[in-house]
Amino acid sequence: MNKSPFSRINTAVILAAGMGVRLRNVIGVCPKGLLEIEGKSLIIRSLERLKSEGIDRVIIVTGFQDTMYHKHLEPLANLPKIEFIHSPRFAETGSMHSLFVAQEVLQDDFLLLESDLLYESRALSSVLNYEGPDVVLASGKTGSNDEVYIYGINQGKNHNYETSSSIVSGDIAAISKQPRPHLQIQGELVGISIISQNLFRRMCALHEENLTFPCSNHYEECISEVSSEWVVPYLRIGDLVWTEIDDQFHFDRAIKIIYPRIKQQETSNKTG
Repeated sequence: MNKSPFSRINTAVILAAGMGVRLRNVIGVCPKGLLEIEGKSLIIRSLERLKSEGIDRVIIVTGFQDTMYHKHLEPLANLPKIEFIHSPRFAETGSMHSLFVAQEVLQDDFLLLESDLLYESRALSSVLNYEGPDVVLASGKTGSNDEVYIYGINQGKNHNYETSSSIVSGDIAAISKQPRPHLQIQGELVGISIISQNLFRRMCALHEENLTFPCSNHYEECISEVSSEWVVPYLRIGDLVWTEIDDQFHFDRAIKIIYPRIKQQETSNKTG
């Protein structure tokens, strides 16, 4: 295991409660995290990467078809210790409620990631090496057609997120799919973050204050609101190779473009 000398994170949370309605024509009634690329599911890919980064404990918050995750993962060895938390009202809640129901078992800072991600190893190592209590990973332009934008205050700097391949950090002013005319897009939300207990408690308090059912509140919306009173940094890796897989377009793009690029990169890293 190659735990970063800067990392104090031992726990990861994978949000896996979603119903994957837009992906039904690809995976049927399976959860999105069980989607396989070349015979290996997305969630196992993440678990293996987490293990290689020294993460000892992974909490998987399930909802839709939760028993499929148990059957898929419980026979496997050489993975981090897995704990399952079930979100019983998954069909009428968003991702923030999945985090909310895991409060009792989350007493330390943690790495948060979504179950439907395919990404290069640099995504995890970069956030785990970040020297600060919180950080939200951003990328450059993806063309995914489902972008969630991270906005910052326009400071007149020439950091065009669409063309820059550099690594840039700053503070979040908002996270939204909608345009924010007075703010500057700093990158696209990847779905991998470090969440401190201070930030987490603020997010949970905000969620609980506004909790009614149904509730479609997502964790990034809570971070966006909390960032007005609590500094939450972003880290943008302009040329990060990754994709979420929410629908047929994402799946086709993952197979034809993203995964071949990740394989090529990992092969060159091993030989280099």
